Amino acid sequence: MEDTNNSAVTDNNAGIPQLTSESVIFLHKAAKWGKFISLLGFIMTSLMIVAGILMSIVLNSDYTSNMVPLNSPFSPKILSIFYVSIAAIFLIPVSFLHAFSNNAIKAVNLGNTKNMTTSLRNLKNLFVFLGISILVILVFYTLILLFVGTAAVHNF
Repeated sequence: MEDTNNSAVTDNNAGIPQLTSESVIFLHKAAKWGKFISLLGFIMTSLMIVAGILMSIVLNSDYTSNMVPLNSPFSPKILSIFYVSIAAIFLIPVSFLHAFSNNAIKAVNLGNTKNMTTSLRNLKNLFVFLGISILVILVFYTLILLFVGTAAVHNF
């Protein structure tokens, strides 16, 4: 028995899907929104880095040492380094999104296959990074729940 869906795919260039004019328009709009979101991401990352640096400066000053103590088990420098490192990690998917958007816009405007390939590679890298990040966070949350649950059981 022959698969009729497979024959429609193999009619063009060895099973590679072709972009229609409508799909190119959708790709161009998605790239424009991606560029907008990536620029907002760069702005937010910059603000996070500045906030992390200012946090270290302000919390270590003599003025705040006379104020009510923060009761934090961590030093302000460690908190600042943590905050800046989170911002640096946040910069990775933003840069992938920005590279995808720029290359997709160039590919659509110039009809350049190399830019299209580069843009799709960056989109793949973005999704891989987000997928791995989600898995790491889920494992981390699971471990926290196990430790908290174990501690709660032993306290009763």
